[in-house]
This record gives sequence, structure tokens and C-alpha cells, in this order.
Amino acid sequence: MKRLLAVLALVVIPVLPAQAATTPDAYMNEVASHLGDPGVWVDPDVSQLSSSEVAELSAAAKSAAAPIRIAVIPAEKLSKGGYYSSLAWEGEEIADQLYDRVGVEGVYAVLVDASSESKGRGFHAVQRADHGPTYHVGGAVDQAVDCCAPDYDRMLERFIQRAQVIDDPWYIDVAPWAGGVAGLFGLWWGAVTLGARRARRKDEKEHLAVTQPMLNEEIIALSQQVAALPTTNEPQQAKLSKDVLDTVEKARHRLDAAKGDTDIEAVTTLLGSARYGLVCIDAVRDGQPMPKPTAPCFFDPRHGPSTDQVNFEPEGGNVREVDVCAACKQRAVAGEEPQVRMVKLWRDPRPYWTFGEEMAAYIDGYWSQGDGRRWWFPDEDARRAGDRMRSRWASRRAGARFGRWSSDVGSSVSSWSSSAGSSSSDDDDSSWSSGSSRRSWSSRTRSSGGGSSRRSSRRSGGSRGF
Repeated sequence: MKRLLAVLALVVIPVLPAQAATTPDAYMNEVASHLGDPGVWVDPDVSQLSSSEVAELSAAAKSAAAPIRIAVIPAEKLSKGGYYSSLAWEGEEIADQLYDRVGVEGVYAVLVDASSESKGRGFHAVQRADHGPTYHVGGAVDQAVDCCAPDYDRMLERFIQRAQVIDDPWYIDVAPWAGGVAGLFGLWWGAVTLGARRARRKDEKEHLAVTQPMLNEEIIALSQQVAALPTTNEPQQAKLSKDVLDTVEKARHRLDAAKGDTDIEAVTTLLGSARYGLVCIDAVRDGQPMPKPTAPCFFDPRHGPSTDQVNFEPEGGNVREVDVCAACKQRAVAGEEPQVRMVKLWRDPRPYWTFGEEMAAYIDGYWSQGDGRRWWFPDEDARRAGDRMRSRWASRRAGARFGRWSSDVGSSVSSWSSSAGSSSSDDDDSSWSSGSSRRSWSSRTRSSGGGSSRRSSRRSGGSRGF
């Protein structure tokens, strides 16, 4: 009997769970399999939405005038991997990847869950259809993010409401009211411009509150350093000393009248030039040729121009080569910690380059050569923070908003023109296919790992990080 049990035990084969999707392509295939019918599907790893909220949102999507499919998925499952991980697709292409796999014309939206925009959090949507009406999908994305981010439930509710509003060709409604529209457009342009300026001015006042006390201290210290220079009758030294003193005074006056980032950048550029002038004075006094201008010491721009480079690995970062002054080079050789410019904003002091937007103008000014050229600032996070800030300011301008709107209008006109030229025998009822008449999602997937062999026309779309 024991021998028989032993034999039976040998043939019992445990059933292993299916291997989870390990690549973005495989994962998107899995997501598409849950959205054969219109509705909302939320990855189990996303905790921002309750089951009751998902049920209500899914019911709203299913009852919408346009077929709406929405996926809420974590950013890490779309990551390409690596130390600097990034998403496998960007912007509207994320929603298009879902459309490619489902294979049914309609509205597709993907809400990517992450802790911040820099980690990949964003809302992306697109409408794909060769026939039928165009919906306000792009505007729906903007409204959802502007009104409700980062509340996922309210965002998706607003998106579903707006994404089923038909966007008629603009010239049908505008033509009879061209004069009135022109006046309204002028009012809109002025209001948007004023709003963008106020938003930017608010940001710049916050930056000035951080940097102005720091720069006041730097100007006082630099003035004392210039005042301590020995008097000389040597013409070149005397001229250099006067130039340095004039430069410090210009920085003082510019800081007293400072109103925003442009002034902060101008002040730090002047201070960097003054410190370079002090180095030139030392070189002339020692009978040496004046050195070429170099980037400031990375650890603290107050140290003056750099003379060498060292490898530096900040906490939580990767090793990078940075420009340093002679004193910081000696400390690095001796194995000592660098003397870093620390800034206290909210809690404990931190290195100046970790503050991002607040110190962007400070960094830009010091790393400017004063003639339009710039030295390369070695911290990537700081550069990205400055770029995001400037992109946000630019996107608020009336011209940028009008450009996005006109792009949507152009897509609508193009879609209308192609629809008008098609045969009248086309079956318009098939343009918005129901779940019962759709193709299998897997039949539209390329063998190479995702992507439709043919995409319907893009009617509308939008993409926003938040």
C-alpha cells in the first residue's frame, strides 16, 4: 500500500500559475483582452480607485454616445527597464497601442498611474474612426487634468462626459458669426495671455523669495573681497579691479529691482563674471597670462571658476564628471567631502541643485558665458526641472493653446474631407462598431509584438502629464 501511494505521489504534477506579462507589449496585450467591450478596466496594482467607483465609471463609459474604452495601469508595467527607465511609448501613442490591439474604432484612453509626472504619470487618449462624428477627446483630456488631477475618479468622470460631445466642423458654425467670433477671439487671447502672465509671475515671485536673500549675501561678500584688494598703480590690474567693482555694483542694482527669473539669471551671470575678473587680477599680479573663462565650481559657484574636474556621485544618483575649483579638487584628492552650496527652503538644508524650479534661474545665470553660450550643467534632474518649468509656461500662452486647437481643427477638416469624398454606399452604421461585431483584439496585433496593420483616421486626441 505504501509503495502504491509513493507511485501516485510521483505523478502528481503541480499546476503553476501563468507567467505574468514581462514586457510592455505583452502587458498591453493583456490589458486589451479586458476591453473587448467598452468600459473601464483597472489594473489590480492600482489602488487609487475603489471597486464601486470603477463600476460606476464603467457603466458611464458603456452608455456613452461613442464607444469609450479606458485602462488605468501602473507606469512600471510600461517601463522599458534600465537605470533611467522610461515608458515604452509616449503621449497619444500609449492609447493608440491599446486601440491597435482591440481593433475597434472608438475612443481609447489610458491613465498611467505613478507617483509623479516625472515618473510617468499622465492621461493619454485618442479617437480613431474613418467615418462618423468627431468627439472632443483632446479637450476632454485637458479638462480632466485641469479640473480634477490627481483625483482619478473625478478625472475619468469628467473625461467620459466631455469625450462624447460631438465636435462639429468649425466653419459650419463660425461663418455666420465671423465678426463676433473675431471679437471673442481677441477677448480670449487677451484673457489667456493675462492668465499665463499671472501664473508665471506667481512662480517667479516664489523663486525670487528663495534666491534674493542668497544673492544679497553673495554680493556683500564679493564687495568685501574686492575692497580688500591691494591698491596698485599697475594699469592692467587697476583696470581689472575697476571692472570687477563695476560688475558687482551692476549686480547689486539689478537685484534691488529684480522681479523675476530674468533678473535672477542676469545677477548670477554678473557675479560669475566678477569672480572670473578676480582670477584674472591674481594671474596678472603673478605675471601669468589671464586664464580662459570656465564654468563655475559645481559644488558652490561662490568658489569661482573651475580649474579641474572630478568624479562625483550624489546620494541616490549616478557618477558624473563635474567642474571644480582648485580647493575642491584638493579635498577630493584627500578623500574629504566637498563644500557644497546648501539651501534651506522648507526643512533641512539641501544642495542647491536639488531644488529644481526654485534654483533654475540661479543655475542658468552662473552657467551662462554672457554672450548667448552656456556651459553644460552636469545634474540631469536640475536641467529637466528647468525644462519642464519653461515648457509649462510656454504651454499656457495663447499662441500655444491656439496651436493645439488649430491642430485639432485641421484633423477634423481632413477627416470630414475624406468622408465627403467616399462612396455614398459606405455603411455609416459600421463606423461605430458594437462589441458583437468587432474583430478579436488579437487578430489586429502584429506578430512583432503589437501595433495595428492599419489604423483608422485620428479624429481627436490629447496627452497630459500631471
